[in-house]
Amino acid sequence: MLVEFILNTMDTFNIMYIWTILSKKDDKISKLIFSVFVLSIICTIMEQLSVNFRFIYIIGIIIIKILYKDDLKDIIVGYFLIFYIHMILELVLTLIIRNFTNDYIIQGFIIETMIMSGVIIVSKLLSQYTILKYNKFEKKNNNILIYFVLTFSIYIVVFKFVWNKYNYIIQNNLFVTVVIGGALIVCKVLTYLYITKTIKEEEKLKISNEYNPVIDEIVEEIKQRQHDFINYKNTIKGIVNVVDERDVKKSIDKYINDEDIYDDKINSLIYIENVIIRSIIYRNMCKFKKHNINFEYEIENNVLDNKFTYNEISNILNNLLNNAFEEVIKDECIKKNIQVEIFNRNKTSHLIVKNNVVSFKNIDLNEMFTRGYSTKGVGTRGYGLHNIQAIVNSHNGNIKINMQDEKIIFDIFLN
Repeated sequence: MLVEFILNTMDTFNIMYIWTILSKKDDKISKLIFSVFVLSIICTIMEQLSVNFRFIYIIGIIIIKILYKDDLKDIIVGYFLIFYIHMILELVLTLIIRNFTNDYIIQGFIIETMIMSGVIIVSKLLSQYTILKYNKFEKKNNNILIYFVLTFSIYIVVFKFVWNKYNYIIQNNLFVTVVIGGALIVCKVLTYLYITKTIKEEEKLKISNEYNPVIDEIVEEIKQRQHDFINYKNTIKGIVNVVDERDVKKSIDKYINDEDIYDDKINSLIYIENVIIRSIIYRNMCKFKKHNINFEYEIENNVLDNKFTYNEISNILNNLLNNAFEEVIKDECIKKNIQVEIFNRNKTSHLIVKNNVVSFKNIDLNEMFTRGYSTKGVGTRGYGLHNIQAIVNSHNGNIKINMQDEKIIFDIFLN
C-alpha cells in the first residue's frame, strides 16, 4: 500500500502542478502540497476499496474546487485536459522505459520522476511565455465548455475502462494508442482555438459596427471645428470692437481659453487607438458638457486591449461613467468633476475612474458590489458594479476603492 501511495502522490503532484502552472495560480506551495497529500490519500484508499475510478475523479474535482475556489466549469475542463495530456505522456515514456525493464513499479517510479522533472524544468524556463491558460477559456458560450468537458471525460473513461478490462490491447498497441491520443488532443485544442477566435472576431465586429457611427461623428466634429476658425476670428474682431480697451485682453483670453480646452479634448481623441474607448469617451464628453461637468481623461494605448474583450471594456467603462454621472449630477454635489485614467505601471494595467460624491455616508463599501445594491433609493436595483466585478474576477483582476478629497476612486488593475 505504501508503494501505491508514493506512486499516487507523484502522479497527483504532476497533475496538480501542471494545473497550477497553466491556471497561473500564485498560491503558496503549502496549498499545492496539502492538496496533493489529501488527494493521494483518498485515491489510495479508494483503490484499495476497489471504488470505481470515476468517483475518484469526482472527489478530486470537488477538493480542487474547495481549495482553489475556481469556476467549476474551468476546473472540470482543465482537470480532464491535463489528466489526458498526462496520460499520453505516461504512454510515450512507457514505450521507451519498457525496453529496459518490465517491472511495473520501477516503470511507474521512473516515468513519474521524468514527468515531474520535465514539467518543473519546462515551467521554470517558459514561465514568462506560457500561452496555454485553460482558465482563460473565453466565456462566450457555455456549450463550448460543455462540449470539451464531455469529450475529454469520454476519452478518459473509455481509456480507463479498456486499461482495466483489456490491458493487453493497449500494451500491445502502445505506439498506435499514443499517436491517436496525441492527435485527439491537437485536434480538440485547434478546434477550440478556431471556435473562440471566430466568436471573438464576430463580437469585435458587432461592437465596432455599433460604435462606428460615433467615430464618424468625432471626425465630422473635428472637421467642423476646423471650418469654425473663421467664426472664431470674427468673434475676436467683435470683442475688440465692442469691449472696453482695458478689458479686451481679458475677454479674448477667456474666450480662447474656453474654446482651446474643449478643442484639445476633442483633438486628443484621435490618438486613442481603441475604437470602443474612444467612442465612450466622446459620448460622455458631449453629455458632461451639456450638464457643465468637468471631464478629464488620460488614456494610454494598448493597455486593456489584450486584457478584456471589446464588450467587456464597454460594460466596465460605461457602468463606471454612468455611476459617476448619476452622482455628480445631483444638486447636492457642489463640485462636478469626473476623471478617467488608463495606463500601465510596473507591469500592471490600470483603469481608474474618479468622481466627486455628495457624501461618503451614503456609500457602503461592504455592500457596493452586491447584486442589486443601489444608492438611488427604495425600488431601485443596481447591477452595474456587480457585473463589473464578475468581469474583472474572470480575468483574475482586482478592484480597489479609495475615498479621498470628496472623491470616490475606482481602480481596476490586472497584472
